[in-house]
Amino acid sequence: MQGNSAFDELMKDNRQYSSHAYEFVLDTLTYVVDHNEQRRHITGHELLSGVRELALDSWGLMARHVLNSWGVKSTDDIGEIVFLLISAGILSKTDQDKMEDFRQVFRFNEAFDDGYRAELDENGHVRRKHPTRPPNVPPNWPSLFSDGGLN
Repeated sequence: MQGNSAFDELMKDNRQYSSHAYEFVLDTLTYVVDHNEQRRHITGHELLSGVRELALDSWGLMARHVLNSWGVKSTDDIGEIVFLLISAGILSKTDQDKMEDFRQVFRFNEAFDDGYRAELDENGHVRRKHPTRPPNVPPNWPSLFSDGGLN
């Protein structure tokens, strides 16, 4: 993403997160949009669910550690990144989008460590790192989005 002046300006002014964290949030947004049947606005909870899924698919048991190394230790941090991207003009929001949508939504250790399940493909390679749910079955959000939510 280097060379994008808005992104470069954002990185110059906001060093609390690695550039990889910002890029991962943008990649996750693309991932979530691509996996929806209709093109529409993505909510904070949908983005966070995508963060979990893409991080586990990408890094398995190391997902939390990778995110932590970029300065991302909680869902609040993902929200902060989203709103920094919005303030830089890289993302847009609706009037309903609020920072509170990201506050203590799930604990990273529960979402990334406790929920890890490796599945092997026919060649013995890890295919997915978390349990999948059948189509048309809603996710079991209470297991991810706890009320007490410190990460």
